[in-house]
Amino acid sequence: MERFYGYRIDVHELDEIEEICVLCWGLLGDVLLRVPVIEALKQRFPQARITAVVDPAGVAALKNHPDVAQRRVFFRQKKPLFKYLISFVKNIIYLRSRQFDLCVNLYSGGSSPFITRLIGARIRLGFDHTAALRKANNLLVKYPGFCGHWTKALGTKLEPLGVAADQIRRGSSFYCSDEAIAYAEKLLPATPNGYVAINLGAGVEAKRWPVARFVELADKIQAQYGINILVFTNPGMEALADEFRQLSKTDRHIVLPLMSLDRVAAVLQRCRAIITGDTSIMHLAFGVKCPSLVLFTHTRPEHVEPEDCVHIPCFIEDKENINACGKPFGTSDLPVDFIFSKFELLLLTLNKDK
Repeated sequence: MERFYGYRIDVHELDEIEEICVLCWGLLGDVLLRVPVIEALKQRFPQARITAVVDPAGVAALKNHPDVAQRRVFFRQKKPLFKYLISFVKNIIYLRSRQFDLCVNLYSGGSSPFITRLIGARIRLGFDHTAALRKANNLLVKYPGFCGHWTKALGTKLEPLGVAADQIRRGSSFYCSDEAIAYAEKLLPATPNGYVAINLGAGVEAKRWPVARFVELADKIQAQYGINILVFTNPGMEALADEFRQLSKTDRHIVLPLMSLDRVAAVLQRCRAIITGDTSIMHLAFGVKCPSLVLFTHTRPEHVEPEDCVHIPCFIEDKENINACGKPFGTSDLPVDFIFSKFELLLLTLNKDK
């Protein structure tokens, strides 16, 4: 028997884990960032059923993942209050009825400690950096800080379960449906020069590169290499796609309609590369192994860089803007010629890998 932080756990007890609950709220990118941790859990407990508790938007990130037996939508929007309360009670009753052997809180914030306590799993695993987490969980892991790779930091939570740090992969996984693959094949027929996708949007404005610069970059790529340029339309940010259309001097660039996450992923699988900011589509590209050129206009590359697909970061430090780890954020003032040179490096890398 080995002593961990807050719980005495017998190695034989771990062999009896059959039902696991993973609290995995957050935006799409947050969920995709956590996928390798869920995969490591499944590898450690291959006989167990994993239930992922997600926001409505998070369902799409795990919809087809073979390691997730069930995706339970747990609405956290408190308006209208009556609807929220009814949904909350139904979810808690259901999750308690499952009598989970293990609950892993990969969200940590908000009401997740309170919900952890209500679910009442036998082993409740979380970080230790707030009083609420220390009260809710009976197996605690020292808060690692998030100055390195964020997935690796999240993965330290599994160490008491016998999952070593090197078992946590940097990157993500996404599984496309057959319907989405067929849709993408029809939408994007094979062409000699192939396709490169551009993602204009990001939920945080600081992560967006100016649309006018995307247009200039797209024109340079098409003129130099004859590559077909696709532009994604982002839900809630349709104005960015409209601005691209208005500024573009050619009708050769293809502005795609709004699509499900599944179809976006299938489109990425047919692209030579994607150019995007640090946002959910970046993580989706990592998940389907689409080569990526990522414009880090605010965050730092080392927090999210994958290890299992081609990835070229575009990053210039903003010395006047320092993050909580004492390192500069990125700047959004990335010149088009700088990005184009990185794109050429990406093409060279891809040609070397052939």
